Amino acid sequence: MVEDVIDTLRKRYGEAWARDEEANLRFSADAEHLIEDVPGAHLIGDPEIEDGEVTLRVWVDFPLRDLMSADRLAYEIFARLSEDLFYAERRFEAKAVRYPFVTGSQYHGHVGALVLAGPHAADFADRHQQRLSGGLRYQA
Repeated sequence: MVEDVIDTLRKRYGEAWARDEEANLRFSADAEHLIEDVPGAHLIGDPEIEDGEVTLRVWVDFPLRDLMSADRLAYEIFARLSEDLFYAERRFEAKAVRYPFVTGSQYHGHVGALVLAGPHAADFADRHQQRLSGGLRYQA
């Protein structure tokens, strides 16, 4: 779905939308500063920019009990980073929870992913996968 949102925005605002390397560098620098104040999370290294996409890896300092606690943390971060336009979705990975996102305005955009990582995020992702696959811990 993220790809559909990007395609729609590029059709509306032009093919160069979300492809400005300098704008992505400024966004990454802002993200580093803004995420410092989020309780219970901190950046792992520097934001990564590859093929025009910004990846923010965040270490989670507390156990994620359910989807609401994971989403609450992600959206606490997004509340600080998002601009006029914003879309995100949640995807589970083997050891993390990835939130691909699109944000920006009619003049510029940013495409990327917020990745909740660390042992607490890995445990939560594993529990979620077990629940969906009917793992041993969840069989009656």
